[in-house]
Amino acid sequence: MTKILSLVDTPKVGVKHLANYTFTFLASGFLLLASLQVKAQRGREHDDHDRQYNNRNDDRRDNQRDRDRGRGNDYDRGRRNDRVVVVDRSRPNWQYNNLPRRNTYINTVPTAAIAINFGGISFRYHNGIYYKPYNNTYVVTAPPMGIRVNTIPVGCRRIVIQNRDYYYYNGTYYQPYDNQYTTVAPPIGALVESIPSGYEKLQINGDTYYVVDGIQYRAVLNNGEIWYEVIKINY
Repeated sequence: MTKILSLVDTPKVGVKHLANYTFTFLASGFLLLASLQVKAQRGREHDDHDRQYNNRNDDRRDNQRDRDRGRGNDYDRGRRNDRVVVVDRSRPNWQYNNLPRRNTYINTVPTAAIAINFGGISFRYHNGIYYKPYNNTYVVTAPPMGIRVNTIPVGCRRIVIQNRDYYYYNGTYYQPYDNQYTTVAPPIGALVESIPSGYEKLQINGDTYYVVDGIQYRAVLNNGEIWYEVIKINY
């Protein structure tokens, strides 16, 4: 005999199936949402990794630019340090051209000049330059032989003649004396790179000579450079 469902039973069966469908739908939705969240997290991690990679590359490029810039600066510094200074050695006084010329009159001497009394005259001495009083002024002069100083100027050149040491600066020759230095006559044959300003130029039998402070020089070649040799003393 066929059973006929009542209207009361039919809704009960529909509700159960509906609940199952609803649960399945919600579970699928949660799984899909979880999957999307995982993918999103992985995407963020991948983006972070890319950003970190790009940042590292940017840092490396910046560091490389800094190193290149540093090398460029080093090159520039080296190039500046390697600049060649051209010296005009064609003039006999090239090394002392910036110093006061012999027989130049000045009103005042440098404040650091020291007084040296010699032969009844109160000379003034400063950095290799000697000043002699003249009326109310001073005149640049060669020092008298035998005057003594405690220190010789920076830039003195050592000359060895017959196993004796001399020191030369701007036309003046020194020798050690006790704990000082005394001015002496130059040794014949001494070679110097430059002579003082105020020299006189002589032509004798086609040869050129230079006279300053009573000392006669002639130009000679020394290792391919023009030097000046003491050949005569006129005092």
